[in-house]
Amino acid sequence: MLTLPVVPLKDGTVVKILNSGYHRAVIAEYRGPLGPKGARVYRVLVQKKPRRTYIEVLEDQLEVLGDAEGLPATER
Repeated sequence: MLTLPVVPLKDGTVVKILNSGYHRAVIAEYRGPLGPKGARVYRVLVQKKPRRTYIEVLEDQLEVLGDAEGLPATER
């Protein structure tokens, strides 16, 4: 069973969306426990140029690549 961190991911955290074509994305907003069975939902910025693109994904679809300060991800 996958255990979720107690604290939601911070805005600005660099993530990868699993099973997608996006290499990097940045968390723009924590939307809250809006998913099935209270799963956390995030608004993610996936492309900056030529036009910004935002999508909403569940937390279990994200892999953390770095924290909000740009440092590499550490064990939680």
